[in-house]
Amino acid sequence: MKIQTTLVRENPVPYIPRILYPRESKTHSLLEDGFFKNVIANDEKAMTNFLSQWRYCEINSLEILPQEQKLDHALQKAIRYDVRGIINGKILFVIEVQRQGTCAKVLKRMEYYAARLLAAQKMRGKEYEDLKSVWLILIADFNFFPNPGIITDETETRLKIAQIPLTTVIHLSIMETGRTEFLRKKPVQELTGLERWAILFGNSGDPEKQEWIRSICEQDEEIRKVVKKMSE
Repeated sequence: MKIQTTLVRENPVPYIPRILYPRESKTHSLLEDGFFKNVIANDEKAMTNFLSQWRYCEINSLEILPQEQKLDHALQKAIRYDVRGIINGKILFVIEVQRQGTCAKVLKRMEYYAARLLAAQKMRGKEYEDLKSVWLILIADFNFFPNPGIITDETETRLKIAQIPLTTVIHLSIMETGRTEFLRKKPVQELTGLERWAILFGNSGDPEKQEWIRSICEQDEEIRKVVKKMSE
């Protein structure tokens, strides 16, 4: 009688796919419009993981809202957000991906977004304490900061003398993904969650950086799931 045996590894190595589409024979950047929305915005776990890395708030619930915001009058500028949602029913958030531009120009856009998100809330019969906070996350795939070596930064608006923080109303988080090469000197296991996301965002379309991303996938389960979804 012939006995069939199966070899089972004690600690199987997880499948780490390349971000490659065989039919097109080219890699794709996660910051491409369609990829970002389909891979990140439509995946609650991926979105929650990315937002949680900022440690701005604890996320108990998350809902993605329509990208387009209703116009209040005919002369108002139409807005189509890359991602818009609400956290814990209390914090409105927007993720904006900009692949080119200048610091001053992009910040003006974010200021306008914040104003619209605040002004669009239905406040009749409510107290101002009921106003939902606004959290803006900018992913800049260009040289946003004046000097290299900065991956993320955040606003911290305070009263000048009393030093009372005002960031509970409007908060801006910025991630620059265009200059992450200096992070190669840092062991993968020592990279922060935001640094790993920045590397993925900024290098997923570069064939020469595939092995770097694969090494991150081996350390980060959530990043690995995102990369796998991109390759499907």
